[in-house]
This record gives sequence, structure tokens and C-alpha cells, in this order.
Amino acid sequence: MILTIICPSYNEEKYIAQAIKSFLKQQYHSFELEILIIDGRSTDGTRQIIEGFSKKHSNIKMIDNPMRKTPYAFNEGLKAAKGEYVAILGAHSVYAPDYLQTCYNELIRTNSAGCSGRVITQSASLTTQAKLCEWLMDNSFGVSSLSFRKMKEGYTHSVNFPVFKKKILSEIGGYKTDLERNQDNDLNQRILHAGYKLYCTWKTECSYRPPPNLGKLFNYAYRNGYWNLFSFKIHSRSMRIHHIIPFFFTTGLITILFSGIIEYLSIGTLFLIELFAKILITYFTMAIIATISSILQKKDLRKLLLPFVFFGFHFSYGWGTIMGLLKKP
Repeated sequence: MILTIICPSYNEEKYIAQAIKSFLKQQYHSFELEILIIDGRSTDGTRQIIEGFSKKHSNIKMIDNPMRKTPYAFNEGLKAAKGEYVAILGAHSVYAPDYLQTCYNELIRTNSAGCSGRVITQSASLTTQAKLCEWLMDNSFGVSSLSFRKMKEGYTHSVNFPVFKKKILSEIGGYKTDLERNQDNDLNQRILHAGYKLYCTWKTECSYRPPPNLGKLFNYAYRNGYWNLFSFKIHSRSMRIHHIIPFFFTTGLITILFSGIIEYLSIGTLFLIELFAKILITYFTMAIIATISSILQKKDLRKLLLPFVFFGFHFSYGWGTIMGLLKKP
């Protein structure tokens, strides 16, 4: 029996070697391992790195993804996979040596369609910006307790970096290629709608690499927010309330601020400006509480910058959704 790793990549020269090494270090006994790296014709050194590994290891193969989008990569991998089971893994993560075997064991034990391990957010470097990105993405105020990074053990609504039964993915039609983001949420909900179960185990784990600096973090937030509206239109049940809260937050702030300016210039009152200030005070109070909680868990004075990072992340996310309202992806 074969289990196939499907890993999309595009310009991942900083991360792909670590990911592949963690694939090769997997300890397993229930299956043979096939590794497919689906590359979107990278323009950096990614392809050379993959080719270097494939020359040394016969079970590693690189497949072209000319569309360069993640759902296309997953579907190309599913078509090429020899395995009865597939592991949908990311190039930005490093996986514990028992990850695949444990996820496979738990998938069989729980009679689930897919099973993933615990996701630990861990920056690739110790720079202040990288650590701020890590701390935000490991905080429930930053990314919600429903995020895959905060997933609890047990049956769940979604799995990330999972082992799947391939025939079930084929049965529901694979990944939707009109989604550049949230394709995992969509796939998970279609699996559940078909009557299958998903499971997250804490018996194993992987280390997820967040964006390395604040610019890329805010761009990540913007792009996710941008695609949320289209995900709601295509499959509303794949999205949850935390996906849309930043939209209401950002829209509310902008609307109240500009309305307050008009109010002051026209009639000289400050009701809306005061309301704007109260909303900001409430938000930053919550952000400071979340920051204090994070500091108490592990002291690092750089975390004092977190309230401003929270705001930038949430505002960027909401702004992305506003832009999604104004133009097509």
C-alpha cells in the first residue's frame, strides 16, 4: 500500500529543503511513501533544490503546475498519485518524524476521511518581525480560536496538513480551482456534507512557518480577506463568523470616521468622532489584554508591540474583503 505526499511549491527556496528533509525523515511501517512536489514553475532556486533531492531519492518526483495556483497543484497531485492515501502537506512546515504514520493510524482508528496533527506556529528566524508574526498567529485574538493553528484534538470541522483517503477526494471532485484561497475550507465542508468525518490528533505535530516580516504578514491578511467574499458566494458553509468580523470592523471604522468628519464640519458636533475613539479604545483594550496573556505565558518585551500588529493584521484583512466587494479576483 502506498501513501503519497502532495506538496505544492512556488518560489520556496528558503523553505522547500527543510520540508523535503522532514518528508524523508518520516518513520512508517504501514505503507510505502511517494513524494510529489507540484511546482508552479518557480523562478528562484526551488526547482534546482527539488531536482537535487529527486536525483538522490527515487520516490521524489517534481510535477509542473503551469497554472501556478494551489488548488491546481493539489488536483495535479491527486491525478498523479499512486497512493490509496494522500497527505496534503505545505512547503512552509516541518513535520515530526511520526507525523504520517500517526495521522494514518488515527484516521483508521476514528474511521475518518482525513486526519491531521497539531499545528505549532514557529517562526523560521528570531528577528523581531518574524517573532511578532509568530506570536500573532499563535494568539486566539489574532487569528481566532477556530483557526487551524488553534485546533483542538478530536472530531473537527476542518483539517490542515492532513492524510486523506484518496477515493473520497475523488468522489467529491477534488479541489475547486476557482478558489485561490480557502480551498481547504471548501474541501473540508464538502467532505463533511458527504457524510464523512474529520479528525485532529495531538499525538503528533508539525511546525508551521508564518510570514517572515510584517509586510508579508499584512499582505497575507489582505489576500485572505480579499478571497473571503468569493468563498462565501461559492460555498457559504465553508466560511465562519471569524472570517468576516474584520470586514465589519474595518468598514465600521472607516464609515464612522468619515461620517464624523462630515458631522463636525456641517453641524459642529463630535458624537461620531467620540464613537470612533471609543471603538478604538475598546479594541486596543482587548489587544492589550491578549498581549499581557501572551507575555505571562512566555516573557518577551518585544510582545509590547503586539497591539499595533493585531490592528494592522485585522485592518488589512478587512480592507481585503472591502476590495473584494469592489472588483473581481
